Amino acid sequence: MKSLADQLGETAHCSLLQRKARRLGVPDLAAAIRLAVARGARHYASAWAPAESDPGPDALPDEELVALLLLGAHPFEPFAIRCAAQLVSRCDPARLARLARLERVARPLAHIAGAGLAHDPARAAQWRDLLGRLGRLPPVPAGRLPHWTRFVSHSGLTRRGGPRTDWLHAAP
Repeated sequence: MKSLADQLGETAHCSLLQRKARRLGVPDLAAAIRLAVARGARHYASAWAPAESDPGPDALPDEELVALLLLGAHPFEPFAIRCAAQLVSRCDPARLARLARLERVARPLAHIAGAGLAHDPARAAQWRDLLGRLGRLPPVPAGRLPHWTRFVSHSGLTRRGGPRTDWLHAAP
């Protein structure tokens, strides 16, 4: 199976975060997705059952979970990227950007943040801050990562008028 790093034309690295996650009972990408669903990425609960146990945000903060979901060594799984996009809204941009550079997940994170800046006006300042902290990065070629429409919910006609597009945020 193709890895996320292969999808982006990069080389996967040996991640200390991945080792830490394994020690905490999150052995693979499927477990990380289930943990993300348990922590609020509930839009995907119909496809991924929530994790039964959580090491806790003190042991594995949301910033680390986002980075874990975006690691290049994992098999390419669009659900992982979509879960990461939902959890970013709960993360500190400075901590997340620093961790993204350390774990070499800055490009997929910048892809998410660029989509957020364009399609999540309520959190535009957070997305702008994150993008600024990530710095200039080579763009991800079109079609390699989920399209921005996979990070939002589209409603039909509403009482307030035409269709709405809402960024999917992690549930509290």
